[in-house]
Amino acid sequence: TGSGVTAFPCHECKGCGDSYHTDKYFKESKSKTFRPLECNECARGTCRTMGGSKKCRISMSYAEGSSWSAYEAMDLCYAGGPHDVALSVDGPMTNTENIVIDHINPVDASQFAFELAFGCQVSITGLFITQLADGIMGMENEKTAFWKQMHLKNAIPRPEFSLCFSRSNKAERDGTGAGAMTLGGVDPRLHMSPMVFAKNVKASGFYAVHLKAVYLRDGGGLSAQTTQDDMGKMHKLGLSEAQLNRGNVIVDSGTTDTYFSSALAGPFNQVWKELTGTTYSHDPVSLTAEQIGALPTIIL
Repeated sequence: TGSGVTAFPCHECKGCGDSYHTDKYFKESKSKTFRPLECNECARGTCRTMGGSKKCRISMSYAEGSSWSAYEAMDLCYAGGPHDVALSVDGPMTNTENIVIDHINPVDASQFAFELAFGCQVSITGLFITQLADGIMGMENEKTAFWKQMHLKNAIPRPEFSLCFSRSNKAERDGTGAGAMTLGGVDPRLHMSPMVFAKNVKASGFYAVHLKAVYLRDGGGLSAQTTQDDMGKMHKLGLSEAQLNRGNVIVDSGTTDTYFSSALAGPFNQVWKELTGTTYSHDPVSLTAEQIGALPTIIL
């Protein structure tokens, strides 16, 4: 949700992590419906000469040091489906019914095919080489985002999506369970507690929220859900709303770390030591599962 572009390595990408990724490079020459975007069609890219011809060049760099370069292209696409078998797709589909329909069977995926504008990567660096996933799926609030394109092409009836994360103890190259993505709505069957909503305060781009307070909850726990009985365990960090919201507070599903304002460091360290008896640091420590479960929980 911190990017508006979907991109993955294409056949001409050299040294792009083929030995690390779940899938081989995308062989665009094997697709009858693939085509590079013309310079008058550029979505996020700019017209540049690449490989002897004019293409819509696009590149991205990220805070942790990774980057990639690509040209924009278009092809038929569907989300999900059988992991190692392609489904037949005759052309873009239209799904405009405004009712809840359950499409859990993977063979239903081709019913939601649409023309996707994406980045055909020709070079990548950093974690894009060594990560298990090949590429990135842009899900921020932009017309080029995967879900927004899907809705604009009438492949889903409502401009909604939801992400449900889980954590696997190990990663396998042939695929690792990481949760579920629901396109066109939400699936309450995945919920362990009632949904809690936060308003998106930006009209486009990143998803930004307004923080009213930050707490440390004594006694740990795996859920952010807070009951009336928990209120005595809640320790508010002494920062004003203005301090907490200086700049933008964004929700980014693709970021591997949570970053707080440096102004939070003093109050956080003080309350952490009061609750745990130890000084918070980034030094590695050895803890049992019970000790980890008892650490304070950050509540936003």
